[in-house]
Amino acid sequence: MLTFQTHTNFLPSDAFKDIKSAILGGEFPWRRRDTMANDKDDQIYFSYGFYNEMSSLSELYDIFIIPVLKKLNAVAPIQVRANMFISKLFDKSSWHIDYPFKCKTAILYLNDCDGGTELQINNKVTFIKAEANKMLIFDTAILHRAITSKKQPIRYIINFNYFTEGDQDK
Repeated sequence: MLTFQTHTNFLPSDAFKDIKSAILGGEFPWRRRDTMANDKDDQIYFSYGFYNEMSSLSELYDIFIIPVLKKLNAVAPIQVRANMFISKLFDKSSWHIDYPFKCKTAILYLNDCDGGTELQINNKVTFIKAEANKMLIFDTAILHRAITSKKQPIRYIINFNYFTEGDQDK
């Protein structure tokens, strides 16, 4: 059965404030992306890689990401990246899954806004509103899409893809 859960105030207040400050800071090295999940219909957004292809990509990985992965009970990360969705450049992504194998996806929302994430489970759509320090955790097999804000100029998240002990075949 495909499942999801949300946790408000996921990180301790000081830890969340530090990670948010680093990522939303004016010197953060965002990279332009033109597609999400290999879909040519997506709009422009910006991304920053912390971890991918079995390697740390950032000096911030040890400081900020490892503690979150531990709290998620991750046994191995697959990919971790921050995303910045500018409302004037991005509306919503297409429905997608992040990976075609059993693992978890978690989204840490870094700011409050009316945007969020839609999940499609059993032909029913559930909207998870972006709230600062809320963590959405779900089975990666769940179709989902990013929805940007209509009221805020920018929506920020950190996306985690990872394995847990329960994802391994027994």
